[in-house]
Amino acid sequence: MAITVLAIVSIIAWRGLDSLIGTRARLQPEGDDVKALLVAFGQMERDVANVAPSALFALTFKPLSVRTTSDGPVLQLVRIAPAAAGESASLQQVFYRVTDGTLLRQATPAAATVTTALEMIDTDTLSTVRLLNAVKSLRVRVWRDGSGWIDSGWVSPSSSEAVPTPIPGGPGAQLQPAPGLEILIERTDGLVFRRVLLVG
Repeated sequence: MAITVLAIVSIIAWRGLDSLIGTRARLQPEGDDVKALLVAFGQMERDVANVAPSALFALTFKPLSVRTTSDGPVLQLVRIAPAAAGESASLQQVFYRVTDGTLLRQATPAAATVTTALEMIDTDTLSTVRLLNAVKSLRVRVWRDGSGWIDSGWVSPSSSEAVPTPIPGGPGAQLQPAPGLEILIERTDGLVFRRVLLVG
C-alpha cells in the first residue's frame, strides 16, 4: 500500500514538474521580447529627456526632429552627452531608425559642436546598437500645442515609398523642440507598442 501511494504521488509530482518546465519554456521567449522592448523604450526615454536646449548651446537648428526617408522615419536628436565630474558639457547626436527589421540606435562621439544633417556625419564614427529585432515599422508623432499629435508617417522598411509628411517647424519656426513624442513600434507578429515621452 505504501509503495502504491508513493508511486501515485511521484507520478503527480512528475506531471506537475513537467507542466512547469513546459510553461517556462513557452514563456521564456516572450519574457525576452518584453525585456528587450523595455530596454529600447527606456533608452529612448533617457535620450529624449536629455535633449539639448537650443538657446543654451546656441544651436541653429531644431535639437529634435523626425525625418521621412525612403527607408522610413528617422528620429534625430541632439542630447547632452554624459560627462564625468569636472568635465564640461558636450553634445551628442542620436538617431533611431529601423533597418532590416531591427530598431537601431546610432550615436556620434561627444563633441562641442554638431552638424545639422546625418548626410554630413562620418558614418564610420557612429556607434550602432541593435535594440529590438522583428520590427516591421516605426511611427513617430510629435505634440504641438493647439494642433495635437502631428504624424510623421507610418512607413514599413520593406516599402520603397515613404509617406511625404512635412516635418513640423519649417523656415522661421522656433527652435524649441516639441514638448512630447509618441513612439509606436509594430512587430512582425502584428503587435503594436506605444510609448509617450516627455522632451527635456
